[in-house]
Formats: sequence, C-alpha cells, structure tokens
Amino acid sequence: MPERVYPRSDRLHDEAGVQIHLDGYCHTCHHRHALRPCTPDAFSVELWSWYHKHQGHDFEFLSPKRRLPRRLRDWFWQKLGVAPWWLDYRENTNFKLQYDASAALTITLTSLASSATFIAGRNSTAIDNGTTPRAIDSEITAKITTGTTPTVDTEIRVYLYQALNPDTPTYPDTITGTDAAVSLTSTYTLNGGFLLAGSTAVPATSNIGYPIKCLSTAQAYGKEPHRWGVYVAHATVAALNATGTNHVLVRTPSYLTDT
Repeated sequence: MPERVYPRSDRLHDEAGVQIHLDGYCHTCHHRHALRPCTPDAFSVELWSWYHKHQGHDFEFLSPKRRLPRRLRDWFWQKLGVAPWWLDYRENTNFKLQYDASAALTITLTSLASSATFIAGRNSTAIDNGTTPRAIDSEITAKITTGTTPTVDTEIRVYLYQALNPDTPTYPDTITGTDAAVSLTSTYTLNGGFLLAGSTAVPATSNIGYPIKCLSTAQAYGKEPHRWGVYVAHATVAALNATGTNHVLVRTPSYLTDT
C-alpha cells in the first residue's frame, strides 16, 4: 500500500481555510472512500452525500492516519494472525451525481386534437441512451397549454414508452420513434405498453399552461432505458394551444462521476 503524505498541522490553514482530511468507512458494505480535503462547510455536503448513498448502513468518518504506513513493522500482527479491521476494507470510488445539459424533447404539441380514450396523441422522437455520456436517469419537466374552452375536469396525460428492441429499433404498438401523430390500437395496448409519467386535470378556462409533475425515467423503469420517448394525449375536447412555445417538455439527464 503506498504511503500517504499528510499535511503538517501548521499548514492546515491556507487560502481555502481549515481543511478536513477524512476517509469514509461503510461497515455494512465493507468499502472505504477517500474524501478529498474539504472545508467544514463542504464536509456537510459530503456527509449528506454519504447518507443518501448508504441509507440504513453503519458508516463513520475516520482519520486516514488509521491506515498502517508501508514501512511499519507488522511482525506482531502476523504472529497474532490478525490485523486492524480497517485494513480489510476495499477501496471504492466515491461517485457523485452529475447533471448534463437540459434539452427539449422533440415533440410537436401545437393544436393536438383531443381523444376521449387517450389512444390518439403524439409521440416524441426517441432518446438513444446508448451513446456517451450514458445517463442513469432523466428528469422530465412539462408544461402543456390548453386551447379555447376546454371541458372542465378533463385530463392531459404524459406517458413514457421504451423500445421493444433498442438495436433495430422497434417500438410498442404504432409508436414510430419520431415526432409524429399516432393512433394506438386500443386502450389495452396503451395500458399494457406505456407508463403514465404524469397528468393533470383542467378547468374550463382557455389557454392556461399547466405544469405537470412527471416521474423520471429511473422512477418509472428502475433505470434509464436504452431507447425511450414520451407519448402525450388529452381528453379536454378542445385542441391544445396553437402556439408551440406555450408547450414545454424538457429532459435533464444525470450520470455518475468520480470527479
């Protein structure tokens, strides 16, 4: 094990202020992560990061000086056939969540006609997650604007679809994988092949933009699918607003990094 160099006590105060040097140990995973030197304020962020990555686990933060130096005479430990418990822990990368740039999903919702059974709607161009950086999740934010005099207590829905064969690719039912109006075969194929990501009821007021809270792809599928998209349908009777900028469907992908 390479010998670690520790800062002298008289150098703990530098331009960045007091520096904390600790290793995180998870006694449940038997993993350790070397934390980068950080200020007391930044350490609170590391603490909460560990909490979320090791929920329900037994973990603690210890000085890196608990690791035995390379030149320590270890004959006594060998004779006893034991070693300090922390030497049995494997080094593990301290991954952090990183967000990529947000981008609008390619889908045209202007003047989208109503469908009482939600089987006529519009699908977006599919997202190919097989390219770098490969996302582990995508947050979906939506705002959809009604048209003139919608019917009270009707609904707008945002569904997720994923490719049946992402390499070919082939899609469920009549989904095309490109920005297009589609008519699904029946409510059976809708309910069996799609996941409802979010919805909202609407009043009879015209031209109101409704933010729709949507599941992320990982919340819906357990992970980001290889190839996926959204399908939007509504039953408000009146066609959706005719101005394209009044509709928003945005994807914000995230991935893990060790930097």
